[in-house]
Amino acid sequence: MAIIRVLLLAFSVGVFTFLLYRLIQIGKTSNRNKGVILAAGVLLLILPAVMLLGFVRPSWHYLLLYPVAIALFLYLIKSQ
Repeated sequence: MAIIRVLLLAFSVGVFTFLLYRLIQIGKTSNRNKGVILAAGVLLLILPAVMLLGFVRPSWHYLLLYPVAIALFLYLIKSQ
C-alpha cells in the first residue's frame, strides 16, 4: 500500500501544476460551462489529498481510474 501512495503522489505533483494552470485559464474565459468545468477540476485536485489523508482507501482501481479521469478531463478542456 505504501508504494501505491508514493506513485500517486509523484503522479499528482506533475498533474496538479498543469491542472491548476488550466483552471486559472478557464476561470478567465467567458465560457457558459465554466462552473461545471471548475468544479470537476477542483474535485480532481482534491481527490489525491483526500486519499493521502486516509478518507479514501488506496487501491488498484483508484490507481488505474485516476489517470484516466485526468486524461479525459484534459481532453475535454483542451479546446477551452
